[in-house]
Amino acid sequence: MKRRRHKGMQNRYGERRIRYRRTQSGWPWFFTGIMFLTLTGLLLFWNKDTRGYDSIDEKKADVGNAAEISDGNVPGEDKGQAKESVFLKNLDDMPAGTVLDSGEIDPERLSEYFTVDEIGDEVRQYIEGRSYVKNDHIQLDELRYLKLLHYNYDHEPQVGELIVNKKIAGDCKEVFEELFAEEYEIASMYLIDKFWTGDSVDSDTNSIENNNTSAFNYRVVPGTDRLSNHAAGFAIDINPLQNPYVKYDSDGNFAKYYKDMEKYTDRKKKGEHMITHEDTCYKVFEKHGFIWGGDWNDSKDYQHFEKEQ
Repeated sequence: MKRRRHKGMQNRYGERRIRYRRTQSGWPWFFTGIMFLTLTGLLLFWNKDTRGYDSIDEKKADVGNAAEISDGNVPGEDKGQAKESVFLKNLDDMPAGTVLDSGEIDPERLSEYFTVDEIGDEVRQYIEGRSYVKNDHIQLDELRYLKLLHYNYDHEPQVGELIVNKKIAGDCKEVFEELFAEEYEIASMYLIDKFWTGDSVDSDTNSIENNNTSAFNYRVVPGTDRLSNHAAGFAIDINPLQNPYVKYDSDGNFAKYYKDMEKYTDRKKKGEHMITHEDTCYKVFEKHGFIWGGDWNDSKDYQHFEKEQ
């Protein structure tokens, strides 16, 4: 009996001791779990800023996207395509005189902004009865309309237009493309018809006094009955205010006076936009086979460049 009781007591005490030991051994695991969860929470909190990043990689990716956006690119979009989207494709819908931002012009496709076209219906209706009248010397299909770019006197890219003979249209396109690449300044470039007064010679004077660069105008040389080379589209006048036509009569007076021309008759005093042999404009036109009116003997036409017919 004692053995059984003793054995039973051992069993009961043993079971209690075993349960006690098991309870004691569970506490370290409990505290370890609490600490693990606490540290995990701290790490997650530490790696997650106010924007809610779930990882360092996510944050780096987001920062990279922000950098692309600041450069004008859209995340996930090809950078070349995003950059190209801000450039103008052409000047088709841009009227002469439109001032552009230099960032709109793609320097790698510069020649595409300089175009040569036949005289379309819109241009024909604009010039018929003004700079163009029916005649036996020049027909509309012998002329070409140029849309191009130039820098104005504020050094901003501006849309310009000219009408020239089709025989020199290609040369003119190259000339003005080169002048634009050199950032040469031209005050304005409209068809002479913008300054129409009802008479071709007086309209030319009006265009000159507005410092407008122009080409075709079916007219005679002032004071004569001889057709000008402008009448066939073989001549161009550049920045005429600073580069006047100068001819003296027998009394020593100007044969024809233009606004402020006395300021620019002394060509040794090289002023801004005055064409000389050292000027970029002269060099480019001369390279393409044009003759400069500044080299004439009996008169000086510093604005004038023409090509042999």
